[in-house]
Amino acid sequence: MANLNDIIEGKDIPKNQDKFALMANLSEIIDQEHNHFERAKYIVTRNVAMMLGILLAILSVANLVQGDTNMYAMFAGTLLSGTVLWVLFTTGKYKPAASIAMVLAAVLNAYNFMITSPFGHFVDFFWIAIMAVFVFFTLGRIWGLINLFVNIYTVVLILYLDRVGAIERIVKEMTEYAQVNFVINVTVAAAAFSYFFLLMLRELKRAEEQYIRTNSELSLINEEKTVMMKEIHHRVKNNLQVIMSILRLQSNEVKDEKTRYHLADSVNRISAMAMIHEKMYQSESLTKIDLKAYLRSLVDDLVRSYADKTEIEVEIKSELDRIEPKSIVPVALIFNELVSNSIKHAFKGKETGKITINVTKKPNATIQLDYKDNGTWENPDKTGFGLEMIEIFTDQLDGQLERTISNGTNYCFTFPAML
Repeated sequence: MANLNDIIEGKDIPKNQDKFALMANLSEIIDQEHNHFERAKYIVTRNVAMMLGILLAILSVANLVQGDTNMYAMFAGTLLSGTVLWVLFTTGKYKPAASIAMVLAAVLNAYNFMITSPFGHFVDFFWIAIMAVFVFFTLGRIWGLINLFVNIYTVVLILYLDRVGAIERIVKEMTEYAQVNFVINVTVAAAAFSYFFLLMLRELKRAEEQYIRTNSELSLINEEKTVMMKEIHHRVKNNLQVIMSILRLQSNEVKDEKTRYHLADSVNRISAMAMIHEKMYQSESLTKIDLKAYLRSLVDDLVRSYADKTEIEVEIKSELDRIEPKSIVPVALIFNELVSNSIKHAFKGKETGKITINVTKKPNATIQLDYKDNGTWENPDKTGFGLEMIEIFTDQLDGQLERTISNGTNYCFTFPAML
């Protein structure tokens, strides 16, 4: 599969793989490029465990030769590092490895505090701090706080129980090697702490740079996609206009008045859909359409088409600024039929007329569309093809329709808020 740079530069892309196929693969590319920070955590876990495993193994042997009690803690630390690496390489995931490191480190910390050292537990507190930062970095804030609380609580509990005489701690002998060993342990802890922070900062910087680079590449792809989609909408609109022109030419050759009437209706329905694509490629956003602006253009176009001798006032109010593209076609065809019927039937023979459209958001997560004209229908109970279309498209949007004849014709639509 072509990578992001190949898509942008047009390299190494199979000839039979068009832009639509590339856009379909885009989500997969995003998933691959999304895990920069996860990779950083994996690398930090792996490298720190490897470094500590090697250092602690060397110190384990040295303590064993000298017979120092620290050899048990060093061996345990070596096993801890080996276990973390085994889980890391077996599962390929850093979270299980980091979780095991957190638990085993807490156990090792409790063991170390059961030994009374002549030098205190300065190094042990250092390791607690290192482990706390590691857990915060790999497993997040919650587990970091839990780990810190458990370690501090364990230390306080051991010291308290020792003070009241409930437990007996092991006393470490003061030898020349013990003094050297203390310096070595402080040096190793400081080296581990420094290495961990430098490694963490380096990997985070790499992840951030990769994230910025990927985001920039995706922005370029999105810009290309936007241009392409606007071009598609423009071409669809042009094709629909060609169909409209053909129907108008055909209408000029038809002598039957009824047939010409139906052809004119079809032209206006196609015009309503063509106007959608026109608004789409003119809009800054391809995901939503300005409902009020669209309805204004649609009604004005229908008034110019049908109302030659009738002056019609149009009032449009809308609390819904935008509408999803999937809903705009049914809504457009509904209003096309409503306005057409008002002009042809309600305002027939009248000099003036008024159409009112009001779109409101209701508290129960629904959208209410009210359409009203102040005309008089000649056959108010008659159900024609236009009214059937209105009912069909209302059902398609999972809406409800209520029609009343009082001081004009009133339509009240209720749709889910998904519009």
